[in-house]
Amino acid sequence: MLARAWLSLRVLLACTCTLITSQQALAVDFALTGFGTVGYAISDEKFRYLRYIDDDGTFKVDSLVGVQMEAQFSPQWGATLQVVASAPRSRDEGIEAKVRWAFLSYRPDNDWLLRVGRLRPPFLVHTQNAEVGVTYDQARLPVEFYSISPVYDVDGAAVTKTWALDDAEINVDAYGGTSNVHNRLTSERHPGGRRAVGLGFDPYASSRIAFAGVVVSHSTKTLLLRAGVHRARVKFDQQLPRTFEPTQIPGPVPFGGIRWGIESELDKFHINVLTLGVDWRVGDWRVTGEYGRRDVKDAEITVDSHSGYVTLARAVGSWTPYLTHARLLSGSTERKLYDQVNSTPVPLAVQGPPFFLPASFHRTVADTFLVFDQYSNMLGVSYGFSATSKLKFEWMQTKIGLRSTFVDGDVQDRRFNVFTLAYSFAF
Repeated sequence: MLARAWLSLRVLLACTCTLITSQQALAVDFALTGFGTVGYAISDEKFRYLRYIDDDGTFKVDSLVGVQMEAQFSPQWGATLQVVASAPRSRDEGIEAKVRWAFLSYRPDNDWLLRVGRLRPPFLVHTQNAEVGVTYDQARLPVEFYSISPVYDVDGAAVTKTWALDDAEINVDAYGGTSNVHNRLTSERHPGGRRAVGLGFDPYASSRIAFAGVVVSHSTKTLLLRAGVHRARVKFDQQLPRTFEPTQIPGPVPFGGIRWGIESELDKFHINVLTLGVDWRVGDWRVTGEYGRRDVKDAEITVDSHSGYVTLARAVGSWTPYLTHARLLSGSTERKLYDQVNSTPVPLAVQGPPFFLPASFHRTVADTFLVFDQYSNMLGVSYGFSATSKLKFEWMQTKIGLRSTFVDGDVQDRRFNVFTLAYSFAF
């Protein structure tokens, strides 16, 4: 990942140098900006949520700092470089700095914009400004929805076509590219259990994602409407279960019964994603809502899901209280298969020779499922000191239904609370 980041940066610098040397007396305008968030989150439970949040508290989930440099070589040509330091995406310890954006832009006229390099398409309402916490009131964007993709920055190209109307603007963004990902895909109720039974699934296994999509946006001074259609091909560096099938073990229960096992494996699958969003401001009120549908046809143990949220906020002077409801639910096929595997006792006949399967085998197998069933209610308030600094406090209550791979532990049918205090700034 770091090698690709440096490669993107070298390409950007090489193109920039070529452009500069090809024009005489070229005046370059530079702009340097920065942003960051210092966020502390603590829950009322011992198990960890979002890798770090537990009853000991953590700064790792929300804290980050970033700098962005923009160079304008001419009215048509420009370049952008953004670096962000935060908790790493590929391990649970330490801090890392990553090149988020590194692209050249070309605007032949006001209606067209072309970008090449590492860039971030307007996938969702807040994807392009998700790390600039001062631009929105929520202490944390709802993970139930903003986890619809593990990464939003791609190494590729994007083209934007704009139609300027009398009181509105329409944008069509088409993009394509790839990204290397080391995201933490799942958790275990019994750490090391998968390796103990021969499944050996690394939660930080590398994958390469190829993206392509089209996003249409209609915006006025008070209303943003956005819809997108996206397709991704996810290629893993290891084999993953495609599905599990039951085998009938002869004999009366509990000696006999059903043993679940891997039917087949795969190292890639395709995802079709539909996204819809609205951001409406009327007076002091603001309503934001988004919906996403992930559809996977290649396997039953995947991220097929529905997700969405609605946020209602009202500005009262410098204060903005808000209420958010967010929901993430895996497809019915995935939930049904998980429930069957997880709830089936392991027959005594296979706990001895020649299989020697532990009594927890089916639960360990179920841990490989990327299943989500959760919702959260967030009640919070932000206080704007200025246009470039904002203090936020949020109380979030999350309910886990069947399962959530955002949680390390067995929390089926459990509720827990998370309290977050964050200060976001820009300079």
